[in-house]
Amino acid sequence: MTARDFILPSFFGDALALGPHWIYDPSKIAALYPGGIREYDDPRSSYHPGKSAGDFTHLGDQTLALLGSLADHGGSFAAWSTDWRAWAERIRDDKSSYFDGATRGTLGNLAEGRKQPSDSSDLAGAARIAPLFAVHGDVTPLVAAARMQTALTHGDARVIDAAEFFARAAFAVGEGAEFAEAFEESAFFPYSALPASDWLMVARHASSDLVEHATALGLGCDIAGAFPITLALALCHEDEPVEALSANAMLGGDSAARGLMLGLLMGARHGADAFSAGWTDQLKAIGTINHALERLES
Repeated sequence: MTARDFILPSFFGDALALGPHWIYDPSKIAALYPGGIREYDDPRSSYHPGKSAGDFTHLGDQTLALLGSLADHGGSFAAWSTDWRAWAERIRDDKSSYFDGATRGTLGNLAEGRKQPSDSSDLAGAARIAPLFAVHGDVTPLVAAARMQTALTHGDARVIDAAEFFARAAFAVGEGAEFAEAFEESAFFPYSALPASDWLMVARHASSDLVEHATALGLGCDIAGAFPITLALALCHEDEPVEALSANAMLGGDSAARGLMLGLLMGARHGADAFSAGWTDQLKAIGTINHALERLES
């Protein structure tokens, strides 16, 4: 697998989620998309003004900012905190992307002279990790970078641990492991706060009736629901990468964070070519993504 195989599908997962993002009623989404979600759509909620089909949510925007930072600095992660702050202050002022609680809280801490992240427990902080696969071909530095990029904005130890879990899992899948094996092995590592084995068990159970169990777990941003739902989607649709991202978007809630992570896993399993060429061509940021990847490959 190439960096493109990991990164592009992660962006697909976010862009496909834009239409129904933060609509929390799956039946309402089913009425809006009776044939499922197979194409990018304009936002159907009020949270992303100015966005349209092919754009990212704010989480995809943050992931793109990380990719750009890596490309600008020859693959070095060292400037990410500075680049992230510049990005966050810009979108706070120009309102070109949703200004979420973790971003707001982290900037507030910095303004008060405290270099510490927000206390957010959202999966979103961990969901930005796909660009790191462009610069780390070994799992040890990949895990370290995944944890650091997450801890920049999210102080909840479970979210930081989740970044490690998904980095390990996606790396293992890219090396040829199936999801069940990769998740089991990644859950085996000792995490300070993440109940990885327990949540993996929840995910296995949830995959039997995804809509019912996902709704019960909670479709919101919090990691306690988002982590097992993401795993359940992957296990349920392991051999159906397009259906996996569509099913995630159809669930609603914070489908963007789940989509970024699910896309990473599906890309590791199947590669970017398993998805519609239109999904690549219709990404508004595809030129920026390609340019960043070319610089990182040179």
